[in-house]
Amino acid sequence: MRRNKMFVGAMVMSIALVAAGCAKPPQQEVDALKANLASAEAEASKYASEAWQKSQDAMNQVNAELEAQNAKFALFRSYSKTKELVAAANASVEEAKTAAVAGKEKAKADAQAAVDAAKASLTAASTTMTELEACKKKPKGFAKDMEMLKANWDGLNAQTADLDAKLAAEDFNGAKSAADALKASADTLGADLTAAKEKIKC
Repeated sequence: MRRNKMFVGAMVMSIALVAAGCAKPPQQEVDALKANLASAEAEASKYASEAWQKSQDAMNQVNAELEAQNAKFALFRSYSKTKELVAAANASVEEAKTAAVAGKEKAKADAQAAVDAAKASLTAASTTMTELEACKKKPKGFAKDMEMLKANWDGLNAQTADLDAKLAAEDFNGAKSAADALKASADTLGADLTAAKEKIKC
């Protein structure tokens, strides 16, 4: 009887070891995760950097667990935790994708607002310039100064085409940066024009 129990116990142990030895890495699931991560990279890395970093960290955990299991003797390998980490990583990637959509919409809105503000500053400068030209008092060198101011305005106004092109190409970060710089220059020009009007008491 005792021998029978020992025999059965040995058989159960053997079956368990063989089953463990047959464990194979979930390569198909890991490959699908990598593809999912790659599909999210372009926009998530740009518009949801924090969420994107979390998904990369999750992928690194999967790789680390795979390496840890592969380093073991075949009979002792188990990929159950790997599968759990793959599922968690996929969830993290989906979160990054969702965050990227929201981030992109915000970047688009911010860029459009910045472009509109830059154009409004140019329009205001143009209005002030027209008023300055209409002044009856025109001191010596006025015509030359106006020529320089007009050239400055024309150069700034020409940059709006680049802003529109950036928006069309969905380069929202680039559009906002360029628009902010253009607005600063247009505001400076507007201030100069206003100062000129005050100086000649127009």
